[in-house]
Amino acid sequence: MKNMLGNNESLRGLFQGPITDLLVKLNGEDGERVLVELNKFNRRDPCWVPEPTRVEIVEQSPESPLPPVLTSTGNTFADWLTAREEIHKFLTGQKICFRDMFSVTDELLARTDIMPAFRPAGATNRMAIDWKKKLGIEVWEETDVMKYRHAKGPDIPKLCFINRSVRPDESTLGENAKSPNDLIQVELIKGTHWLNLFGYADADNLHFKITGEHLDSETWTWFPEDKLPGGSVAHGYWDADLGKVKFYWSGAGRCDPGIGARLASSIPLKTS
Repeated sequence: MKNMLGNNESLRGLFQGPITDLLVKLNGEDGERVLVELNKFNRRDPCWVPEPTRVEIVEQSPESPLPPVLTSTGNTFADWLTAREEIHKFLTGQKICFRDMFSVTDELLARTDIMPAFRPAGATNRMAIDWKKKLGIEVWEETDVMKYRHAKGPDIPKLCFINRSVRPDESTLGENAKSPNDLIQVELIKGTHWLNLFGYADADNLHFKITGEHLDSETWTWFPEDKLPGGSVAHGYWDADLGKVKFYWSGAGRCDPGIGARLASSIPLKTS
């Protein structure tokens, strides 16, 4: 096979087309940016990658309205996304549209067995607790939630979906129960992960505001990747007697038929 520069005709076409166009761009108003991306190309690094959409977190004024009433929300995933947008507006004062930010398929939008969990860029575990309280939900934490791994917020917003159930995934309960050490060894499908503390807190907010029920009134949910420095792992549940969502920790080797986990599937950000 001949090299593309192996004849004069190829060279003539290259200089009359791409090379000339590149020189014009380098000499234009965006020349510095073009040079930066060209250098990335020469190093075989990704270039001209769109900047991800970023959700800024803005606290509301003391005159904030009451939490939205969402009990009339429809049954589809699209309906629940819209309800989550209302919660976000109440918590931050910012209006967002998930379908503009993320690549949500029509198939997902029509489903009635899943619910979203959303984590804005920069949203920490502490913010998850504060937002619960702002929604009127009492919380108890056995240890400071900021001490867990992954307590700091991500650089880009994250949206995922989980099974719409007050119980963890049935495949992780009862005879199928696994310890956090075992759960993190499970080979997951690409684009999926075990729901973390923040995602659980967010999903519980939405589920409660729509249905009046909290997650895990009779079970607990592990957050396998959310570990304390000593290795203990976080889990959460609803204590109906005390009327609080509780975040505990237990040993990473503990296996209990009433403690499961929730598999989360990521929805990618739109790149243009």
